[in-house]
Amino acid sequence: MRLDYGAATHVGLHRHENQDRYLAHSTIFAVADGLGSHWGGGTAAGIATEVLSRIERVDSLEQLIALVGAVNGAILEAARDDPHLYEMSTTLCVLAGIGGAGSPLRLAACNVGDSRLYALDRDCLSQVTVDHTISENLVRDGVISAAEAAIHVDRHTLTRAVGFEPQVHVDGWKLAAIGGTRFLLCSDGLSNEVPELEIAEILRSVEDPSTVAGSLVERAVQPGHGRDNVTAVVVDVVGEPESQPGRGAQLVLGFQPAVLT
Repeated sequence: MRLDYGAATHVGLHRHENQDRYLAHSTIFAVADGLGSHWGGGTAAGIATEVLSRIERVDSLEQLIALVGAVNGAILEAARDDPHLYEMSTTLCVLAGIGGAGSPLRLAACNVGDSRLYALDRDCLSQVTVDHTISENLVRDGVISAAEAAIHVDRHTLTRAVGFEPQVHVDGWKLAAIGGTRFLLCSDGLSNEVPELEIAEILRSVEDPSTVAGSLVERAVQPGHGRDNVTAVVVDVVGEPESQPGRGAQLVLGFQPAVLT
């Protein structure tokens, strides 16, 4: 079992700076969408991916969650040293192979904010992560519907971010490494611009993950779209047919929220 991957990013059609950052390295993958001042957003996102890039191996979901805490501390420390970076922060969505050097047996994922992790399993696209926004909280509490949330005034207002304050709430998932599954990590510059049906169609369209990532970003910045920075990281779980579980295999093995200080 191995992970193949590809990534693409674009500043968008209405922004002067790309404050998205991504990591696509061996068995750890991440998308960070920076928030804050002109300097701060890209800096916070860059710190997130740089801290994660130092890790050669992730052995557990608990370790991955702890790494998000380390990112949070590193961003806060950088902001204390530079007034231009005051209150900078970032979303962070991470997927990592765990359990074996070069041949991950399981996967772990973490999310803070509204950058997303999707899974395409047997042509069915599902959103693994949950957006940390005011509108999503209202949906969860039964106040509004998902359709109403899509046009809600607070649909882009985050309730969580990495680096904003000493305490960070992290959602974590244990996932099965099922051969043939294709994962997508993306910033909201993609999910806000391209309907999920089209995302699924593009993910199914081409075998090469780098080509697919480029196609997704290209679709998001077509004329009339591209209002934000856009980033896509595509990760394929590749395994021999005999190692792949049968139909109905469970992808999500467990959910583990955490509060880090």
